[in-house]
Amino acid sequence: MSRLRRLLRPSSVGVAMAFLAGRASAQSYGPNVQTLTVAAQSFRGVEGGVGLMDDAGYLTDPASGAYSYYLAPLNLPDGAHVTGICMFVNDSDPGDFEWVDVYLHAVKLVPLGGAPFSMDVPASMVSSQNGGDIGYGYYCTDPFDYLVRSQFDIDGDGTVDTVANSVVAYVPHANLNVIGLGGVRITWERTVSAPPASPTFDDVPTTDGGFQFIEALAASGITAGCGGGKYCPETPLTRRQMAVYLSKALGLYWPN
Repeated sequence: MSRLRRLLRPSSVGVAMAFLAGRASAQSYGPNVQTLTVAAQSFRGVEGGVGLMDDAGYLTDPASGAYSYYLAPLNLPDGAHVTGICMFVNDSDPGDFEWVDVYLHAVKLVPLGGAPFSMDVPASMVSSQNGGDIGYGYYCTDPFDYLVRSQFDIDGDGTVDTVANSVVAYVPHANLNVIGLGGVRITWERTVSAPPASPTFDDVPTTDGGFQFIEALAASGITAGCGGGKYCPETPLTRRQMAVYLSKALGLYWPN
């Protein structure tokens, strides 16, 4: 028996939310389109889901029942622009009796006295429902837009909320043969925050070509300008200043 063939313990809601706080995987910097792969082993069972990894490394549900949902953290940085989701499945249940669904979900972390709220991210669901008995294969969403943020007004009440983003998978018990999830691939790209209505620096007006990017540096604390309320955009950059900019921007911490 493969060592992958092991039982995944069902998680309570509290444990599942704690799992969302796990470490994010390393990603590349820059504006190009990137991919985040969420392996089947990253998903934990909620609402009755008891997952088993088969010999191929696919997540299956050995127990029948109405609920077979699994949850994995969406390990992307704030400001990540998600544009699509593909899932890799083994849908060998003939007659289209059962299928796999994957979608993004956002939950408001409720403070004392607050009201709960959660939402499925629009257009993020991908399903093998209409694929028939194809066995191993993959399915993708149409392009969509979702900006990942840990702080935003998710319920529209005018107050900024703390939000946990996750990937949800529905992997039901197969009536006849095999239903399994191999993993999820998410396409995304980094973005630069929108500029404020009024400039921070006297010498960088809203009409300046670098306005948005200079404001992003200022808002993140990477630069405070050159003093006197100015940024000095035409002043040459020294190697010392470059080191300060890059160290702050990348968070370069080396313990040794």
